[in-house]
Amino acid sequence: MFNKFRIWFPACLLLAMAALTYAQEGRGNGRLAGLAVDENGAPLENVTITLKYQDYTYSLQVKSNKSGQWRFLGIGKGAVRISGELEGYASFTTQMMVSAAAPNPDVRLVLKKGAGAAGDENRDAILRANEMFENRQYEEALAVYQEFAQKNPTLYKTGIYIGNCKSELRDFEGALAEFQKVLDAVLLESPDLKGNTTAAQAYAGIGDIYLRQQKYKEAEENFRKSIDIQPSDPALPYNVAEIMFAQNKVDEAESYYGIAIQIKPDWPKPYLKLAYVSLNKGQMDKAIEYLKKFCEIGKDDPKFAEAQALLELLQKK
Repeated sequence: MFNKFRIWFPACLLLAMAALTYAQEGRGNGRLAGLAVDENGAPLENVTITLKYQDYTYSLQVKSNKSGQWRFLGIGKGAVRISGELEGYASFTTQMMVSAAAPNPDVRLVLKKGAGAAGDENRDAILRANEMFENRQYEEALAVYQEFAQKNPTLYKTGIYIGNCKSELRDFEGALAEFQKVLDAVLLESPDLKGNTTAAQAYAGIGDIYLRQQKYKEAEENFRKSIDIQPSDPALPYNVAEIMFAQNKVDEAESYYGIAIQIKPDWPKPYLKLAYVSLNKGQMDKAIEYLKKFCEIGKDDPKFAEAQALLELLQKK
């Protein structure tokens, strides 16, 4: 599968990869804004909004104003976790991809009124578990999530976090069971899953487990379900493309990388992968064009030096 690619991937690129630095990760020219409200839609003031990148250590924090509005400036591209905290309310956490160039969609944080000290305790428990997970303390995070779930059995979305922990601990059977429990609860609440972020996360979690087990057919099926539910998430077709490429189904991979680009044209990763696909198919001109595009919009990407070196090498041929 990779014979043609190896011709164009000399040892110097490996050295370039080793020399990458991450000092600028998370910084950029992007903006992200949103609204913090209670269950009735009333704005909440002084909510602490935290934005934390999932792939590297960088976070920002702001407070909501009297109208519940908040904004982050100077953010870079990447996957982030956004949480809202206010005394007397249960914390709210969501995940998304943010852009450093294209407009980011507004984020609405809905905080539910907590039961006094119990609400504060629940909020602190989830925040503590989230921090443990981000620090790869999966066993410790799992214990806290499970304790929280026992105390709050109606908050079934906690199963997503439990499933993620079990997946990282390679308890795949247990993780699959957790994700399925979440899906069962979602279906009871609303049979129409369209646009349901929790359901999309559950199917994506199942797909990720099958991908780790190299069960590509099952992984593809679940990622496709995620795409159907949440077609606005570019990471989902990207994951399907990765599965196709791993199976040497380069035409299908090319198609799904293209879908990811259609959803989020300023996301650099699919362009780099399309360059690899083009190399695999012997289409050097297309590979060069994709690399140029990646280098144009992916200056903050960890793979930038690698891509730039490959582009320079191909242009000499």
